Amino acid sequence: MIRIKLFPFLTDEPLKVSVHDEVITVNGRDFDLSVIPDGYRLLASAMDSDCFVDTVARIGGDLTLTLKLPVKWDDPLWLRNPAEPGIIEVISNGPVEVPTSAITEEWSAPSLEEVIHD
Repeated sequence: MIRIKLFPFLTDEPLKVSVHDEVITVNGRDFDLSVIPDGYRLLASAMDSDCFVDTVARIGGDLTLTLKLPVKWDDPLWLRNPAEPGIIEVISNGPVEVPTSAITEEWSAPSLEEVIHD
């Protein structure tokens, strides 16, 4: 499994992601993650791409990475500044649906009852 965390980032750059086994394609560029041994972490800078943030890690056989999620200044607050980072769990090959302001049901903001105030 590949877990993709999403880090909102103000940009006009698109984000197009697909997965084939342990090769992730980000904006047309392939990254072979099969070379990462279990228990290892790579800094995002080792990926040689501005799309990655934080680390790329393999823990218990599962890969975890963080990608910049393109947002615009007028996107809904739940997309620009989520209470919890969005995580996409990829279990099959193919295109990965990345949330945008057009996707509102699955990636909706928490209800007022779920928000904790000081």
